[in-house]
Amino acid sequence: MPGRVLGAIAVAATAGLTVLALAIPASAHTPDVKASCVKDEAVLTVNFKAYAPKEQNTILVKDGETVLEEAKFGEKFSKTFKKPGDVEHTFTIVVKAYDSSKYDYKNTVKTEKCVKTPPQTVSTPPSQTSSSVPVPSSETTAPSTTVPAPPAGAEPPLAATGASTTWTLLAGLGLVGAGAAALILVRRKRA
Repeated sequence: MPGRVLGAIAVAATAGLTVLALAIPASAHTPDVKASCVKDEAVLTVNFKAYAPKEQNTILVKDGETVLEEAKFGEKFSKTFKKPGDVEHTFTIVVKAYDSSKYDYKNTVKTEKCVKTPPQTVSTPPSQTSSSVPVPSSETTAPSTTVPAPPAGAEPPLAATGASTTWTLLAGLGLVGAGAAALILVRRKRA
């Protein structure tokens, strides 16, 4: 009877290790960059998640040739940049990942002019009848969000799950060891 109890404990421990090994959260280097017009401003939103936790990842954000942000970050970086919307903006975002160059990120997003020019009115001289005729604006605006798609025929990169193969190997060895220990204990009790 004690051998069966011990065997049940070994099986329960093995099952617990298995559940723990499978419960390791999966995460991936996740870039999220959006540029749009909000009211009369060009707004750039930059979010990077699930990067290496050490503060050795770097980010460079530029508007044309003007540097908006140059910094190191850890697991995540999140910031919103607002610029006057009376001109077009070309934002460039460059991230160098600490853990591997395959997670580096470079993208350029643009916004058109966000300020809508009201229609101009032309008034006739006072000697004539006063009436206003709207003159259509030659400028049209359209908010723009540009995120390039991967090239045709290219396979998307595999997601970095953040799980270390070392932990998987150790969990497997622990399972094998627990099973072997249970077998030895059960056979000793029978003998």
